[in-house]
Amino acid sequence: MEKKESILVLCVDRDNDLGKKTGIPGPVIGKDACIKAAARLALADPTDSDSNSMFGAVRKYEEVKEYAAAEVAFLTGVGKTGFESDRKVSQQLDIVLEQFPATGIALVTDGAEDDEVIPILQGRAPIVSKETIIVSQASEVESTYYTIKHALQDPDFQRTFILVPGIVVLLWGILAFMNAQELFFRSFLVVVGAYLILKGTGIEERIAGAVSSVTSSISLQRVSFPFYLMTILFFMFGAYASFAEFSIRDSSIVSRISESVGQMLLFLALTAISFVAGKSVDAIQLKRAYNIRKYFLSGSAVLILWFILDSARQVMVGKPYADITWFATNAIASFMLGLAAYKLSQALDLSKKITKLLIGLPVYAKDGRWIGLVESINAKESIEYKNRQTNKTAKLESGDFVFSEGRILIV
Repeated sequence: MEKKESILVLCVDRDNDLGKKTGIPGPVIGKDACIKAAARLALADPTDSDSNSMFGAVRKYEEVKEYAAAEVAFLTGVGKTGFESDRKVSQQLDIVLEQFPATGIALVTDGAEDDEVIPILQGRAPIVSKETIIVSQASEVESTYYTIKHALQDPDFQRTFILVPGIVVLLWGILAFMNAQELFFRSFLVVVGAYLILKGTGIEERIAGAVSSVTSSISLQRVSFPFYLMTILFFMFGAYASFAEFSIRDSSIVSRISESVGQMLLFLALTAISFVAGKSVDAIQLKRAYNIRKYFLSGSAVLILWFILDSARQVMVGKPYADITWFATNAIASFMLGLAAYKLSQALDLSKKITKLLIGLPVYAKDGRWIGLVESINAKESIEYKNRQTNKTAKLESGDFVFSEGRILIV
């Protein structure tokens, strides 16, 4: 019987246990490569259920290939679930479908968390089969020790019950080394109080995300490495400068707090600008220059925000030259600078331009299906892409598509 269908058997590791524990990047394509990857994960962590679902995907592949043309692949997200992880899975799926255009997908998963990628998969091809691998557990696995062990691996639990006590103990040691133990109780209240405020307002999650973004972006192979290194150093210098200003004894407490906050604001601004500069360099190196405008506006917003906050600080502490009129003048100047930055950023907007930067980007139909990749541009008026199913080249005029988030969307 002729095999008309082409079924892609997929196993999705949304939180990237495969990459974190074995160093194997996704996507992993092909039976032999998948078996090796699953075996390495099982050896690295025999308790991880992802290895069982990966072997289950290989078994499903053996079953499917009896009825249709088949291929098996593993997709991985990033170190956390959410939008960033789903976008990574989507990008890897495009890579797999480019090599193996599938008319249907057979999904093998180990639980409900990975099931959340189903809408992403259905946007590319229909899911014709789904299997959940349930691992039989021994009673000892459900013991209190196992529960505590896995709780300690949760990032939110780590930040609350390990990081904060760690900072307090470190602060105690530093103050003891400086023979200033009398400051410990006050410092303890500042650290715990600040963390509770950040946690209660949700800012703590954003800070953790920013730290994760910085650490995941650091690579010696990237031109942006010096900028990310400066990001870390600027933050450390800011913390030290702020503490040093607060420790000065020959001024009032209000003046000490003001100067300490001023130093922290300055170095936080430098930290953010250095990070944005690194992201901009990455965008150019990784052929994602369409993000340059966003990064430019972010950097401009950081400078304006620092200028306004620092002006307000100087008014509040009663600097001789700082009054309401002076602050209002600075606010108007900030508004004008923001407007000028926005106008200047329009020159960096690639969403309405046809340039060579579009070559290689994915093309999506109106219903969200990925249909091909941009191959060339013609006189900055149209683009040509190859349809992955018909293997024919098609042309899109400038008004037939829009550019959004690194994708060409047919309108």
